[in-house]
Amino acid sequence: MFEQLQKVIEQYDSIVLFGHAFPDGDCYGSQIGLREALRLNYPDKKVYAVGSGLRRFFRFIAPMDEIDDEIIKNSLAILLDGNDLSRMEDERVYHAKAWIKIDHHMENFKFNEGPFVLDTDANSTCQLIVEFIQEAGWKVNPTICNALYLGILTDSGRFQFVEDFPKCFHEAAFLCENGAKPNRINSILNVTNELAMKFKGYVYNNYKKSNHGVIYLTFTYKKLCELKVSPDKAGTMVNLIANVVGNPIWAFFCENKDGTCHAEFRSNGPGVQPVAANHGGGGHYHAAGVTLPDMSDETVQQLIEELDEAIVIYRKEQK
Repeated sequence: MFEQLQKVIEQYDSIVLFGHAFPDGDCYGSQIGLREALRLNYPDKKVYAVGSGLRRFFRFIAPMDEIDDEIIKNSLAILLDGNDLSRMEDERVYHAKAWIKIDHHMENFKFNEGPFVLDTDANSTCQLIVEFIQEAGWKVNPTICNALYLGILTDSGRFQFVEDFPKCFHEAAFLCENGAKPNRINSILNVTNELAMKFKGYVYNNYKKSNHGVIYLTFTYKKLCELKVSPDKAGTMVNLIANVVGNPIWAFFCENKDGTCHAEFRSNGPGVQPVAANHGGGGHYHAAGVTLPDMSDETVQQLIEELDEAIVIYRKEQK
């Protein structure tokens, strides 16, 4: 599956790995995991990972790279965990010499910039990197394995959202056998503080429910500043209102400083990706996001109505 991508990689002496805006564990893990795998197996190549990453894991796993524009102009760009150039956090991706992509998100359009591997059945992009490593017969080390385990763990909802458990656990075992430390990764993920507790308290005291079962919350930028949480960070905490009986879809709407709105949708049944895609967003069938032009009552209500309709359709299909 990765043969064509490997051939392209071998043609370039300089490679830059790009991830999506608001990077999560899978985005950061796939960038660091693939970067370290390429450095280990192609020691003569210069390989970089750009973007903000996940700072809490820099000390335990590895930091990101800071590079100048000239390096990017002379490099192959590998897009990870995002379906298009426009999704990448570092907009310098447009200036790369060539592009390839590895992703597991549903596409709204065809990627025409170069060869790619897309598997929407994969639980994470890190899972695909593991498959790439195994198919290529590359060597691994603990840094690679910790990064890739982090991505699989977080994007599968700590192994809740997995289609093929034997395959997933075999890959997790491969990473553990080669140096991944699940206990250490979990301990870093589980660290909290009083600000996080205050945010949770606000969520549990202020959520709303729609007519058909969307449980949701809107955060103005002013409120997020009071809570000392950034809009992108708040969006990642949408699962605080997950799986409430009678509410198969849950959503956060977080106002950005510029007035736009970062929205995150999750579901335990109805499809939310089509709703996000209808407004220029994307993601997975049961987990998706979108940036909206504003967070007006009309905009939010329109999205809630569409999510409600997804629930109605789903319930009819289940009868």
